[in-house]
Amino acid sequence: MKQSFFCFAMGLLLLASACQNTSNADASAAPSAGEAQVETTRADVDFSPKEEEPPAPPQPTEPPVGNPPAPPTDKPGKEPAKPIARQIIKTADYRIQVKDVDASSRTAEQLAKKHGGYVSDSELTNSSYETTNTITIRVPASRFDSLLHELGTEAIHTAHRRISSQDVTEEYVDITTRLKTKIEVRDRYVDILRTKAKTVKDVLDAEEQIRIIQEEIEAKEGRLRYLKDQVGMSTIRLEIYQAIEFRPEPNAFHESFWTKLVSGLKNGWDMLQGIVIFFVNIWPLLLVGGLLWWRRSWVWSKFRRGA
Repeated sequence: MKQSFFCFAMGLLLLASACQNTSNADASAAPSAGEAQVETTRADVDFSPKEEEPPAPPQPTEPPVGNPPAPPTDKPGKEPAKPIARQIIKTADYRIQVKDVDASSRTAEQLAKKHGGYVSDSELTNSSYETTNTITIRVPASRFDSLLHELGTEAIHTAHRRISSQDVTEEYVDITTRLKTKIEVRDRYVDILRTKAKTVKDVLDAEEQIRIIQEEIEAKEGRLRYLKDQVGMSTIRLEIYQAIEFRPEPNAFHESFWTKLVSGLKNGWDMLQGIVIFFVNIWPLLLVGGLLWWRRSWVWSKFRRGA
């Protein structure tokens, strides 16, 4: 009886334990609604690292037709340096033959004024075979070729035409840069003289430096003005000539009678002096000749005997 009861009790315990294990398994297998929603949200969101795609290369843009693209500047916001204009000095040597020198000279002067220039020099010369007028014309460089072409219309023959161009850009830039630097140095010395010179020696030293630099500035300014004038105004040396029938040049100087008389006396005295000096120079010959003449009979007799 006791053994049967013990077996029955053990069976109930085992059954209760099995039921409890079954309920725990169901609870762990079926999560609550909140947990299911969280798990669903986590499943939807992918937290795995993704590889970034490389950016697409920039597509070249075609420049607008007609205008080339502007070159890039090193510093945005700063304007590129302007190119320096070439500084060219033009000169021409032109020799032409014309029908009438006087008329062509007036025409050349009128053409120079027409093109904004002027005649700076003129020299008229006459010879036995031609009349020549040499004219120096200064004209703006932009009108140089036009004036030269119009002057050529006066020619019936061109002897020569030489055009030269001298590039002085390097000298122009060098003088401009040095001049700017010297002006800055002079201004610093002036500031020292006004604010920092305390003793008489300091004042004299500063004034001496200012004087030296000012002289150099004035010299370079003068050279710069000359270059600007030569570049801005070109030079044409025009030589026009007219062939004429040969004629001897007249003697413009006429001596009077008294002038000729004095001149004759002077020439005679000079001739007499020359004769005396000539005989003095040949005195040995005169001495030998005199002795031979004095003893000519003796010499002649000796000569005949020998013969």
